[in-house]
Amino acid sequence: INATISTHLFKYVKRVDIRFNPFDDRTRSARELMRQVQAERFIKANPKLKINKNVVGTIDTPSVEFEFVDGTVKTFDSKEFLAKEMLSEVYTTADNLDIEYELAGKSIDDK
Repeated sequence: INATISTHLFKYVKRVDIRFNPFDDRTRSARELMRQVQAERFIKANPKLKINKNVVGTIDTPSVEFEFVDGTVKTFDSKEFLAKEMLSEVYTTADNLDIEYELAGKSIDDK
C-alpha cells in the first residue's frame, strides 16, 4: 500500500488508543505504531483523529485500539503483532469502509 492510499484510508480512523510501559520490551510494536500514526500526513488528512497515549508503569500487556467512523473497534494485544501487521488490518477495515461509502454514493471527504 502506498502513502497516498494509506493517507486516504486513515480518514476512516476516528480514534487510536495506545497503552504501553516504555520500559517493557514487549511494547516495541506499540511504540513503533504510535510513532507511525502520529505522522504529519495522517494528522493533515484527518484533523479530527484522536490519538490517546496511555503510558503506564505496570506489567500489563501493551494494547492498541482503533475506532473507525462507523463505530467498528479493532483491538490488538500489541505484543503479538508487528506494527505493520496491525496497520495492515486497519487498512483492510478502512478499505472495506471506503468501498461501502463508494457503493452508497458517499465520500469520507464530505464529512
